[in-house]
Amino acid sequence: MRAEVISRAIRDKFFYTVEAAGSRIGLSRAQAYRAVALKQIPAERHGKFLLVPRKRWDAEVKRLLRGPRAKTRRRKSA
Repeated sequence: MRAEVISRAIRDKFFYTVEAAGSRIGLSRAQAYRAVALKQIPAERHGKFLLVPRKRWDAEVKRLLRGPRAKTRRRKSA
């Protein structure tokens, strides 16, 4: 069975390397690979490459950086 191979142009446009994805949230190379192993960073294997989908990861980073939502008080109805 042959592994799926994608072109470099497609890889660069639609995926991050594990190192680049981890650096977006301040992780070292080793920490990023550990986060992939723990399924904290979503990654896919394409041929010999382990890649992180840009769209999915950018949404997750945005959610992480936003932090917990502020609680608002509800007004009592009269």
